Amino acid sequence: MSVEFMPLFPHADQLDVGVSYINQRVMQIDKTIPDAAYSYELAIEYLAENRFNANNFKSIRSELNLLFNWAWWVKKCAISHIDRVQLRKFVDFCNQPPAHLITHASYPFFIENKESQALEPNPKWQPFVLRDATLYVRKTSTLKAQLSLLSGFFLFLSDMEYCHKNPAAVLLRRLNVNNTHVIDSPEEDKALSELQWTSVWQRINQLAETQPEKHQRTKLLFALLYSLYPRVSEIAARPGYTPMMSSFIRHRSGQWIFKIPRSKGGKSRMIPCPEALLTCLVSYRRYLGLADLPEPDEQTPLFVRHKAGTHGREAGILHAQLGIEAIRTIVRTVFDSTADLLAITHPHEALELREFSVHSLRHTGITTSIAAGTPLQVVMKNAGHADLSTLSVYISTDIQQQAAATVPRAL
Repeated sequence: MSVEFMPLFPHADQLDVGVSYINQRVMQIDKTIPDAAYSYELAIEYLAENRFNANNFKSIRSELNLLFNWAWWVKKCAISHIDRVQLRKFVDFCNQPPAHLITHASYPFFIENKESQALEPNPKWQPFVLRDATLYVRKTSTLKAQLSLLSGFFLFLSDMEYCHKNPAAVLLRRLNVNNTHVIDSPEEDKALSELQWTSVWQRINQLAETQPEKHQRTKLLFALLYSLYPRVSEIAARPGYTPMMSSFIRHRSGQWIFKIPRSKGGKSRMIPCPEALLTCLVSYRRYLGLADLPEPDEQTPLFVRHKAGTHGREAGILHAQLGIEAIRTIVRTVFDSTADLLAITHPHEALELREFSVHSLRHTGITTSIAAGTPLQVVMKNAGHADLSTLSVYISTDIQQQAAATVPRAL
C-alpha cells in the first residue's frame, strides 16, 4: 500500500489559528506516536520565528513538511527518535521518492472550499517536483540546503530540550560541506555567569523602578524564568493554551505553587514558588489594579499585553497573554540593554550575553539550583525532565574549576 503525504503546515498568516483538517489529523496521529502533537507545536513555533522572511519560511516549511510526513507515515516514529541513521534513510527517501509522490508542476499546499471557505489539501499537490527530466535526480546543492535547514530546526529542538542531538549537522559535516550554515549544538555552557545574571537582575530592578507600568511585568517574567525554569512555550500563549494568573495556586499546605497543565510528553507538573517570586507577582498585580494574589478561577492573563495583538486569534485584543515571540523580544531587549552597560568594564561578558536566548534563563535557573544544593530529583521534577540523565548537561565545570580540581602530576 502506497503512503500518501499531505500538507501539514499552514501559510504564515494561518499559523496562529491553524487549519482544521490538519489539527484533526495531528490529534489522531498523537494517539499512536508519542509526542506527535507536542513536536508539531514546536514546529509551528519554529515556523513562527521565521515567518517574516518569506523565502526562508517557504523553504523551512517545505522541509519540515517532508520530515514530518516521512516520520509519521513512513517510519511511524516520533521526531525525537530521528538520529543520524534515521535521517540518512530520510535523505535516501528524498533522493529516490516513490513515483506517486512526484508531480510535474509545483502546486500550492491548499485550496479554499468555495462553500465553507475552509482550507483543504490541494489534490494536485505532491511533495516532489520533476519538471523536465524523466528521472528524478537531486543536486548535491539541494541536499546541502535541505540538511542546513533541518539542522536549524534540530538546534531549535535541542534548545527546547525535545532532542539532544543534531543529526542534520552531523550529516553535513560528513559531506565535508564548507558551509557557514552548518548548525550544531554548542559545547559551551548555555547558562549566564554569576556576573551576567547579577547585572541582568540589577538592570531589571532599575527598569522596574523608573518605568513600573512597563517593567513590573518584565521583573515577574525574569523572576519566573529564573526561579521555576519553565520552557518558554509553557508560559506563553500557543494554540490551545493560554496561561492565566490562576496558574498560581495556593496549596492546602499554604505553599503557593505554579501549575503547568501540559508540556513535553503530555505531562503536567506543579512547582513550588519561592517568596521572592511571589513578591514580584504581588508588585505586578498591584500595577494591574488586582488583589495581591490570584483567585482559583481568575482569568487574567499571566503576562498582559501592553499593546493589542497585530495578528492571529488575538489581533486587536489588548487584554491578552503574551506569545512566545513577544517574550523572546522582552528578554532580548533586557540582555542587550545590560550588555551595553557591561561593555566598558567586561567586554567579553557583554559580547557573550548578546548571544544568549530566553532558554538560557532556564539553563541558568537549573544550573544555579543544582549548585545551591537542591536535590537532583527535585530539580528534575521542577524542570519537567523524565530522568536524571538529562540533568547532566547542567552539571558541568568551567576551565577554572577544572584547573583548581586537577591533581598535579609529574611530567
